[in-house]
Amino acid sequence: MTATSNRSLSRRILGVVVAKRTYRNLAYMFLRFPLGIAYFTLFLTGITLGIVLIPLVIGVPILIGVLGAADYAGVIETRIARGLLNVDATWTPTDADELSVRDYAKTVVTDRHNYGMVVYFPAQFIVGTVAFVALTLGLVIPLTLLVAPLVYWLPGVRYELLTGEGSTVELGALSIDSSAGAGGFGPIVIDTLPEALAASVVGVIVLLVALHLVNAVARVIGWLTCTIFSSSSQN
Repeated sequence: MTATSNRSLSRRILGVVVAKRTYRNLAYMFLRFPLGIAYFTLFLTGITLGIVLIPLVIGVPILIGVLGAADYAGVIETRIARGLLNVDATWTPTDADELSVRDYAKTVVTDRHNYGMVVYFPAQFIVGTVAFVALTLGLVIPLTLLVAPLVYWLPGVRYELLTGEGSTVELGALSIDSSAGAGGFGPIVIDTLPEALAASVVGVIVLLVALHLVNAVARVIGWLTCTIFSSSSQN
């Protein structure tokens, strides 16, 4: 492998840390959680109220309002995707100002894409929760390992990692405590500089892998967003 190839490979691996795209992707993935909660609350509440109040007639306009809200939520999604993922996603909702109330309701109700949106947006709660947990673990843990050489010696700082039932692991020096019960290893405790440096190297590797995974997932989501949200799909 040539020196140029080595430099190119190194840029691809390490460049993820300084690439602006990485942090836009991270922002987008973290937004999945609060947006997922908002979508889930809005649409689940609207659908539930609408169904319950159908016998009182008022449930019908509520359900129509839910479909209309899903239509306009598509605008929010595509704007966020364009701004953070830099994808060519567009969505043109039915304009309530150009139609009478009756015609608007008819258009919203008969547009099959709005029903798909009503399912899509509450489902973002699951996507957002999974993304939040994965990002938290995938970033906090390696960052904690990364700074181990700087903080492992401080009073009150203790790195522990579970290696078996009832055991814990510390990041300071890699030592195994044999006090764990039978059938499991004791906690790995990091309390020396060599072990902290080793933990830091592991943290760097895990962090790089996590950032590359974030970019890969963001590319997939960007593609899905372009596929799902398109003005032409409404025709």
